[in-house]
Amino acid sequence: MVTQDELMYLQSQLEGLESIFLELMPAGVELKRQQVQDFYDKRLDAARDPVTSVAPTELRRQFNTKANQVRNLVDSAESLGDASNKINLIRAASSLPEERSRGVMEIVMQFCKELIYENHANANLMDSILQSGEIRPVEARMLLAASMFVIVYEVESEGQKIPLKDVLAQYIGLVKAERLLARNDPFLLEAQCALEALDLEEAEMQI
Repeated sequence: MVTQDELMYLQSQLEGLESIFLELMPAGVELKRQQVQDFYDKRLDAARDPVTSVAPTELRRQFNTKANQVRNLVDSAESLGDASNKINLIRAASSLPEERSRGVMEIVMQFCKELIYENHANANLMDSILQSGEIRPVEARMLLAASMFVIVYEVESEGQKIPLKDVLAQYIGLVKAERLLARNDPFLLEAQCALEALDLEEAEMQI
C-alpha cells in the first residue's frame, strides 16, 4: 500500500517529468542544475512583465517549486545513468527511492524505448506485457508515462499507424484490471485525464 507521503512524492516526480518533456526539451534546455534554474528565472521574469494578480513572492515560489522538481528528478535519473536519457527520466519518476535499485522487466524497458525514441508500439512486446501477470507498480507507471509523453497522435505498429490513445487505453485497462496501482496514484490519474483529452480532441476533429 502506498502512503500519502509516497503519493505526494510521486506527484512531484510526475510534475517534474511533465516539465522536462513539455517545457525544457522542446526549448532545447540542457538538463543541468544551472541551466534548469536559468530557464525558470527567465520564465519568471516574463511572467512578471504583464499585470498579474499573483503576488511576486507566490510567483517566485511557484517557479522555484518547478525548478526543484526538475532538478530532483534529474538527480534521481543520474543515479540510473545518463540523466538526458528519456527512459532513465521516466524510470526515475515512476519509482519511489527504495525501488530504483531494482531491475525493470526487459520487455517493459524495450517497449518504452521503442515508443519514446521511434514512435513504435511493438505489438509483440505489448501482447507479452498485457499477458505477463508479473508487471509491478514501477513498470505500470513507466508504461503509462511513456504512452503519455510521446507527443504524437499516431504511432507505428507492425507496418501500420494506430492512435496513441489506443496504446494508452490498453495500459490503463491493464492497471485497473490487475489493480497494479492505487486508484489515486498520480500516474494513473494523469493517464486517465490524458486519455479523456485525446478522446475529446478526436471527437472535435470529426465534427
